[in-house]
Amino acid sequence: MEKSTESSAKYNLIPPKDDKEVGPKIFIILDEILEDKDQLGLPGKWAYHYELGKNKHWKEGSKKASLVSVNLLHTHRQRTVNMLTDNNPTFNVAQIGKIPNEESLNAFLHIAQHWWQDQNQQHVLEKSIINGETFGCTVEKVAFNPDLEYGMGEVETNVIPPHYFGLYPVKVMEVQKAEAVLYYRPMSIREVRRKYPDKADKIEADSSYLSRLGVDDLREVISGKPGKVQGWLASIGNVVKHMMGNTEGDAGKSDQDEVLIVECYVKDYTKTTGNGETKPKYPGEIRYIVTCNCGELILEDRGNPSINPNLSDDDARVTYLFDKFPFSRTHSLTDTINPWGMTDFEQLKFLNIEMNKCLSQFNLFKDKAARLKLLNPKNSGVPNEQLDNYPRTIRPANHLVAQGIRYLDPPKNPVDIQNALGIYRELFFLVAGTFDLELAKSPGRDVIAYKSIAALLERATTMMRGKVRNYSMMTTERGSMYFSCAQNWYTDERFIPYDENGEKKTLQITAEKIRFPVKLTVVPGSTMPISQIQRREEAIGLAKDNRIDNEELLKRLDWPDYRGVLKRMLEGPFSGFLNTMSQLGTPPPLIQYFQQIFNTDPKDIEKAVKDEKIPPFPVLLQMLMQQGQPQQEDPMKTAAVQETQSKVQKTIAETRLIEEKIITERVLQIVKTTGVELDKEQLKIERAKVVNEIKKGIMDQQDGLANKRGQGPYRERGFSSNNEQITGE
Repeated sequence: MEKSTESSAKYNLIPPKDDKEVGPKIFIILDEILEDKDQLGLPGKWAYHYELGKNKHWKEGSKKASLVSVNLLHTHRQRTVNMLTDNNPTFNVAQIGKIPNEESLNAFLHIAQHWWQDQNQQHVLEKSIINGETFGCTVEKVAFNPDLEYGMGEVETNVIPPHYFGLYPVKVMEVQKAEAVLYYRPMSIREVRRKYPDKADKIEADSSYLSRLGVDDLREVISGKPGKVQGWLASIGNVVKHMMGNTEGDAGKSDQDEVLIVECYVKDYTKTTGNGETKPKYPGEIRYIVTCNCGELILEDRGNPSINPNLSDDDARVTYLFDKFPFSRTHSLTDTINPWGMTDFEQLKFLNIEMNKCLSQFNLFKDKAARLKLLNPKNSGVPNEQLDNYPRTIRPANHLVAQGIRYLDPPKNPVDIQNALGIYRELFFLVAGTFDLELAKSPGRDVIAYKSIAALLERATTMMRGKVRNYSMMTTERGSMYFSCAQNWYTDERFIPYDENGEKKTLQITAEKIRFPVKLTVVPGSTMPISQIQRREEAIGLAKDNRIDNEELLKRLDWPDYRGVLKRMLEGPFSGFLNTMSQLGTPPPLIQYFQQIFNTDPKDIEKAVKDEKIPPFPVLLQMLMQQGQPQQEDPMKTAAVQETQSKVQKTIAETRLIEEKIITERVLQIVKTTGVELDKEQLKIERAKVVNEIKKGIMDQQDGLANKRGQGPYRERGFSSNNEQITGE
């Protein structure tokens, strides 16, 4: 049996489960969040920026003058959104732990790309950036929705207006450093009762108080109602009192009424002890609570909803959302002080207002000039009724008075108004950091070189570098949360199609196959636009220098059915005639024979025939006649096979010859070695003979001396002595 450790739970923000103070505590936190937003003036600023985007720049109209507005703010916002979403992001996956193999790592890329396209994540990205550019920040929530994909479930990204989102403490800058995250929004009472049928009779509608949260301010902008933007709820206690004392009408019984639902993701450090082991009560120490009716009713109170409860702690710990909130808040322009960021509207709205004033003043002078006054002297003798511009004859009293009948000179439009309008326009685009193609045109020329367009795009990308970093980080967070949900909830087998080198393949995945730690990143700037004109011009230049092939050139040119073009280019211009011959029943070997001859250089025909790469035409005909039917095999293939066989036989013969030479060489070496040994033995014999002869000679000399006494040791055998007589003097 598990027991909670009170020493670790007493510092929790929310009381433990089943405590009656859980719901009221959440609404107290909500009260602080709403009060902080009210003090920062966020509801009014957000509603005003929404009005500016809807081209509602004037609070009230005028009966004396026509008020005109040129909504450059909308142009700047739309251009920014289009530039930041011009391309799908390019993902990279890095290994941060042990993976089964390289194919598993590549599978993450295929899964991410499939999910991005299949679930229309590019459209979700556009909505997120629109919110960011309008309100200064955008909020996303990524969660697994079991109702999608025909009940199989899929990971879903929800774009949350900043009106329905809050962090606690209120001054925290990053979502993952907060103690609690609140996502609150109105839902129809019918939908809430459907999701929680066991508590349907306790759910009460409170639509009469939701208007005080300020969520209806934007609907008033859409409907065009003028007037001051209403503030948000300053104290939730007033709402509670109003709810308790509400006895008017029958709001609680109408399915059209709404109820305020508050989802609370909170850090809970409660520990449990069981089986001699102490561990956190909730996965990743994250607790999920859903409440309504001002905290009086708790609809859910459980552990981290991003983690599959059937997973072990070790498997769940490698997923990204194990200890993280499934939310991301991204600034349009980074603000290190204000947690809610900053938007371009704050810098540009005053310039746009001055442009509206200049344009309205110019319009006033234009209207005055168009409404000319006719001067008719009293003594002209012509009544005013006759001066109606219809063809008729009028008779003034005299010619002097007739010259007095004329139009008054219209007021001249001051040149300063037009000059000021141009100055404000240039300053607007200068501060915005964007460009206008009309301003980029050279005098007297209506065409901009592709290099100039590329330079302008590069400059715009440089000015938006901060936005690119922020939204790239948001996309990275979204992808990491998707992987985490897939690793937890892809319990059924799924088949993911992907393209590899132009070939369609299918990848079979389950949560077990992809449950290992990886890090997903987005290539910075991959969502930014690329000048297609520049790419095409560069491709044409590279093709002229033979740096790229025809296939790559046609891809860069976005040529329709470029594969068919490449196929026809490979077949050659003679392909039409060959197709006709094929339709007439010409044997396929002849078609292939003619095609190869046509594609071969005439200078190389004779050499190819000698090398037996192309068989002579009579040989081909003889082969076809011998078979008695059209040859089904490719004659070129047959010749190639024969050539290969000849080469193989030649190689075998050469190999055998080399082996025989090696054997012969070895025999010769043995013979030579044996001869050397025989020579040595012969030398030994000769040496022994010489020694014996010498010994025999010595013995004979000794015997002779013994037989002939008196004779000296020297014996002259038939020779005269050379001794000299020595005489004394």
